[in-house]
Amino acid sequence: MDICLSEGIMALAQTIFYVVSPLVTLLAVFVAYMALVKQSRPHILVHYRPNPDIPSIIDLVIENVGGGMARNVSFSQAIPAKCYGIEKASGDCTDVLGDGLPAIAAAQKYVFDGGQYGGLAERLGEKLELEVSYEYKNPIGIARKRKESCVLSVSHMKYMPSRTSADQAIVDALKGPNTTTLQKIEKELKNIGLVLKNLNKEGEG
Repeated sequence: MDICLSEGIMALAQTIFYVVSPLVTLLAVFVAYMALVKQSRPHILVHYRPNPDIPSIIDLVIENVGGGMARNVSFSQAIPAKCYGIEKASGDCTDVLGDGLPAIAAAQKYVFDGGQYGGLAERLGEKLELEVSYEYKNPIGIARKRKESCVLSVSHMKYMPSRTSADQAIVDALKGPNTTTLQKIEKELKNIGLVLKNLNKEGEG
């Protein structure tokens, strides 16, 4: 009796193993595939950010933070750019990307001159909802379509800092109308070069 019971339990265990083992394998393959899909899928972000070098200027940034290439990228409406005015709008905006983009590779970024706070705030209002559509290929090469939503706003930049970066300060110092230490050094070096050139000519004569 015990022998028959043991054989029955063994047979049942073997049957369960044969049924469960393929299911576990299939589940593992499915999880791995979904992870691969997520890693290879594009993800498009559209946002405004403070320009890192020029105070009061705001950049419009379109970037692909996903792992795959997005093709035939289109936007539900053109995106406001070059909207100037710090306290209030000072002129007309120029809408960009009305025709979309042919492609955005993984980690690729497009940066446009967005404008200034006053101009963009008047154009965007409280917020502007934007839908991004594009095509991409899944890990096995099948074409897919995807849509994502973005909310554009500059209200959080109202009190952004107005300081100039060190790199931009050097550029401004070299180009600016006011005489600076760097400009004086540049002038003195030119004078030294001119004197050496004249001495060389006199020596040859």
